[in-house]
Amino acid sequence: MDRSVLPRVGGICAIATVVCFVVGGILMGSSGVEVLIPETGGAGRAWAADVDQADWRFFVGAWAIILMGFLAVMALVGFYATLRDAGSALVLAPILGAVGLTLVTASHLLPIAMADELAPAYSAAEGSGTASLTATFDTLASMALVTNSAGNFLGWGVAVPAFAFAIVSTGILPRWIGWLGLAVGLLAGWLGLLSPFSSILEAASTIGFLGFFVFMLSMGVAILLRTRRHPSAMPAPTPPMSPQH
Repeated sequence: MDRSVLPRVGGICAIATVVCFVVGGILMGSSGVEVLIPETGGAGRAWAADVDQADWRFFVGAWAIILMGFLAVMALVGFYATLRDAGSALVLAPILGAVGLTLVTASHLLPIAMADELAPAYSAAEGSGTASLTATFDTLASMALVTNSAGNFLGWGVAVPAFAFAIVSTGILPRWIGWLGLAVGLLAGWLGLLSPFSSILEAASTIGFLGFFVFMLSMGVAILLRTRRHPSAMPAPTPPMSPQH
């Protein structure tokens, strides 16, 4: 079996992850909705009003973001197939990354359901019905935000740095990609946990967020170039030991 197949699939999925993010963001932004996960309070009510007025572009863009998460899981498996010579502990990276992306995907699915069912009623609520709908909306929005934060930490703060360290230590892929991944882990993964408490940390987290997609695109391109130029460099199965006489 061609040992370069799984890395190649991972490289393609990594590039497709970035494409889905860009397409999804453009579609949602053009519909008048800037973010997929709403805030609580007044910002959430404004989000509900924007979603209520949005057309099909919001929902298509949102589902492109969901597809992004699925593709990213497959990309992480391809990353491991490429870098597994770095050591057996690296197997934890795609596992923890997949758990993180599952949480992130769940946090994205919840707002889609809110937009479909709750947002129209919430934006039009008046009188005594407002308090009940506000509590429901804020609870669901808070659940989405917390779930998203937990998933992002596993992905950005654990999985990406693990792959990045494997690149830096082995040189299997260009080492600058590894240093970029370590920066993403610090800015988006670790400092991102503290971003609600400081505007400076929030700006740093945003840089790390954008850096993640540069990392994914770079990994995809680098892996595809490697499998094309040096297919024999992909990890090969260990030959069986010959019987001793």
